[in-house]
Amino acid sequence: MTTMTVALGAAIALPRTAGVRRTRVAAAARAFPTSRIAPRVAISSRRRDASSVLQASDNPGQAPSLSVNDENAEEPALSPRPKPTKKPDEPVPNPPLRVAAFLAGAGFLESSYLAVEKLTGGEVTCPLTGCQTALNSGYSELFGVPLSAYGAAAYFGVAALTWWGAGMAGNEEEKDAYQRARVLTFLSTAGLAGVSSYLLYLLAVPFGGAECVYCLTSAAISFSLFAIGLSGVNGRDFGKAAPAAFSVYIVTVLSLSVLLTDDSSQANINSLKLPYAAPVIEAQSTSYSRDLAAHLKSVGAKMYGAFWCSHCEDQKEFFGAGADIPYVECFPNGWERGTPVAAACSAADIQGFPTWILADGQKLEGEKTLAELAKLTGYEAPGPGALPTAPGLDASSQLDSFLSQ
Repeated sequence: MTTMTVALGAAIALPRTAGVRRTRVAAAARAFPTSRIAPRVAISSRRRDASSVLQASDNPGQAPSLSVNDENAEEPALSPRPKPTKKPDEPVPNPPLRVAAFLAGAGFLESSYLAVEKLTGGEVTCPLTGCQTALNSGYSELFGVPLSAYGAAAYFGVAALTWWGAGMAGNEEEKDAYQRARVLTFLSTAGLAGVSSYLLYLLAVPFGGAECVYCLTSAAISFSLFAIGLSGVNGRDFGKAAPAAFSVYIVTVLSLSVLLTDDSSQANINSLKLPYAAPVIEAQSTSYSRDLAAHLKSVGAKMYGAFWCSHCEDQKEFFGAGADIPYVECFPNGWERGTPVAAACSAADIQGFPTWILADGQKLEGEKTLAELAKLTGYEAPGPGALPTAPGLDASSQLDSFLSQ
């Protein structure tokens, strides 16, 4: 009895064998029909997954041996891992790219008209007064080129891009190219929206709410194109392209705020045209100034100047009206930006006005008093009382005149 109890205890305490799912323990009553342990063995066998069988030993007096029977073990079939369900593809957006192409074409025509008028110096036709204020300001040019010329180039590029993209809509073979066209449209129109945003700020703040119909029309076209570009990206494309589009918008606005300045004076100079007009000399000449002018002419001295030069006019005032100064005009046909100096001035390498060149080649830049010119050229007054008392003389010349009398 004791031996059987130890053997059954060992069978119950046997650890589970890997890979075995069910345990069958032979009824203890087969070997020991009167044993009270049989129910316990049956109960314990149901709690185990390993298939175990108690076998009686051939040698009497020894405990029955425990064997594991794998023949009838039932291996449950491994259920395959469920495959992840593939999300259905998002519908491909179909933005009205043809409409965008026509809008960009309208923007190109408008900007081209403004650029041509700006370059040729013409006046644009505008029903509102704010057009001239905006289009003739320093903000209307960038690096010397009309801002409308840049706008025309940008609109042309967007028109070509959207027209190209519209031709691939619905074509499965060109699905990837169509996606690129839609994303590029979104990015490029973000730049146009940035330009229009800054120009609207200029109209509202620096120009005090000026009404420029061309500026407002261009802004409406740009924002419409941006709306079409935004409608052409689905959720997946938007997540990838939105940071880039935002960067394009911000960089465009910041760049314009730095590069565009209201240099009105420079803008006026660029468009300024001055017809030739000899200055009117108010001071009256004297015999001294007239004789000195004749002497300078006789010795080959020359004064180079420009009709618009105030210092040249002051130099002539020293001599007074009626004095025949040996004068060379460097802009006899008027002046505008880009006009070259006269051939005589170019040959003499004139760099500033007025410039005196004496007979010996000495170059004197700037205004010179009559006394300085007389001394440098060896002129001597004919006699006492000959020096002029005109207001053009400086204090030293007037003192010399007083002492010589």
